[in-house]
Amino acid sequence: MADHGLSATEASGSQADDPGQRGTLTIKNRAAMRIVEISALEIPGVIRSNTRLGNLTGRDLPRAVVDMASEHPNIRVDIAVEWPSPIAAVCGQVRDRVVTEVVRLTGRHPSRVDVAVADVVANIDTEIVAELPPPLAAGATE
Repeated sequence: MADHGLSATEASGSQADDPGQRGTLTIKNRAAMRIVEISALEIPGVIRSNTRLGNLTGRDLPRAVVDMASEHPNIRVDIAVEWPSPIAAVCGQVRDRVVTEVVRLTGRHPSRVDVAVADVVANIDTEIVAELPPPLAAGATE
């Protein structure tokens, strides 16, 4: 039988059965950011939006900043909210959902989750639009 360089303990698998001996799990910041962004979009009233600040810069919302280097990461998420929506209630729901999903998917409990409303977008269906008078027919005079 060929010797593969394994000790008797490694060959029997007893160390591999202990979860603490299997290795580590590294969760990248980008993965945690996606968890936060998707979680925010699951809340009614939060919408995907692209804000433009002049012609130079723009950013997509929701947008999260997460540092997973800590056991209890700080999280910031900027969202766009549909008008009319109860903004304070929506922010609270986003915070709760983000905490739940980050804990469920990463096993880490955030020390804080800051939610900022970066844009409010009017819902066209509920917007009051003034009626304009009908256009004059060609050749007609007032």
